[in-house]
Amino acid sequence: MGLASLINWYQARLGRFTLGSGALVQYCGFIPIWMGDFAFGVLNKFDVSTPSAASRIDRIILQSREQATASGVPNEGKLAIVTGANSGIGFETAKAIGRAGYTTILACRNVQLGTEAVELLERQTGLVGRFKFMQLDLASLDSVDRFVSAVRAREGPIDLLVNNAGVMACPQSKTADGIELQFGTNHVGHFVLTMGLLDQLKQAQGGARIVVVSSLAALLQRKIDYGFIEKESRYREWQNYGLVKLANLLFANALARRLEGTNVTVNSLHPGTVATNLMRHVGGPAWLIAAGQKALLDSVVTGSLTSVYVALAPELAGESGQFFSRGLHAEMHSDGYSVEAQDELWDYTENLVASIRASKA
Repeated sequence: MGLASLINWYQARLGRFTLGSGALVQYCGFIPIWMGDFAFGVLNKFDVSTPSAASRIDRIILQSREQATASGVPNEGKLAIVTGANSGIGFETAKAIGRAGYTTILACRNVQLGTEAVELLERQTGLVGRFKFMQLDLASLDSVDRFVSAVRAREGPIDLLVNNAGVMACPQSKTADGIELQFGTNHVGHFVLTMGLLDQLKQAQGGARIVVVSSLAALLQRKIDYGFIEKESRYREWQNYGLVKLANLLFANALARRLEGTNVTVNSLHPGTVATNLMRHVGGPAWLIAAGQKALLDSVVTGSLTSVYVALAPELAGESGQFFSRGLHAEMHSDGYSVEAQDELWDYTENLVASIRASKA
């Protein structure tokens, strides 16, 4: 059993135990679960028995190009969209997808950072014109609507959508539409974006993939308690983050069910605990945080491996409604299998979006 398989097994078994226990055990039990990520981050730096993440990504890219060419639908000419691609996992994911041949749109909130990311990708890969920037603020439904309208007007079929962007454990705040910020950005924004682009995804020749970045942090919540979203007094940075990561998982599985029989697949993943600016709200001295990230957390290349695998690996063609971690199939949060929980979230989100739109009419 390789290191990745061992850590996945450990976290799945412990997650199953904590979710079946009382609330205190379930919440506190997440600490040893998360320690599995830290152990992987440390041990992976010394593990020479398996190919590096960079080597695996190179192989996935090569296999994707070869399979696409053999199928008669080469990757050149295909279109991908990666949200939050100006840094971290999103940046490395966009780089790999572009190297695989896709024209890749970096959908980012900050214009300057997004433009600079495109320039950096072109310098690093030599692929001038392969990457594009389009502004997208997932914390604003108006921004999401403008992005969708622009893509519909300027682009054809979409072959790949990676819902990567997000915020983590931030101080209590709201989106432009008055939704709790973590839920509004990580879930609602991506929900509206995905549904708005669905027709173009269905038009993709040879099939399209939707990749949803969730997290084992979903294990911080046994089920979605909507009171954490609706009542400011109940907001807790980490519990709300766990809630929205569970929402990402439920959305991916609900959408996979609704797209059965089409050419579009949907899968979700845990990227690991990665040294990115997503950690900016973790408290403590800056020097200590930086040292801890370097020692304990995965690099952005390692963190991007699972996103790249789910997005491009030929062997996953046709697979849908699955969960992955560290480049492998993994056991998901038990509520992820619940059709009732999936549909409850779907209805809640649709009603929330409809009420916001009605208030603006």
